[in-house]
Amino acid sequence: METKFQLKFVKLDKDIEQCWEITLLLRPNLNKKKWLATVYGMIKNQNYKIAAIFDHDSIIAFAAFREMTSLRAGNIIYIDDLCTLESYRSSGLTTLLLDHINSMAIADHKDAVVLDTGFSNATAHKLYLNHGFKLLAFHLAYRIKL
Repeated sequence: METKFQLKFVKLDKDIEQCWEITLLLRPNLNKKKWLATVYGMIKNQNYKIAAIFDHDSIIAFAAFREMTSLRAGNIIYIDDLCTLESYRSSGLTTLLLDHINSMAIADHKDAVVLDTGFSNATAHKLYLNHGFKLLAFHLAYRIKL
């Protein structure tokens, strides 16, 4: 059977829920119910979008992002998550997603495409640097303990 990849925006509940399996690879600490509620909240309130690559009817990779403005970075597209099923890694899917987001940013006259990645994710660092991303800042967080 021929494999056919198609990139499209995810809007249906069943497609959003398909992203869970892939998200879990990147963020194994998440709870599915909280994740779904958070995703739907971000879609409704924060212009959160999901561009996914489908192999027939199955999502195999996705980029979740939002358009936003900050004083530091300007008018940007911020990539929250970029995930690919393990069996499809090294297939050029991340490049396809990054190129799509970059094209959107250029068409919409954005100042930059921005993302954060973990210190230990050397594979992602290499990929992003090869796509023209620059290491410009440290992202720091203070966790609130309740």
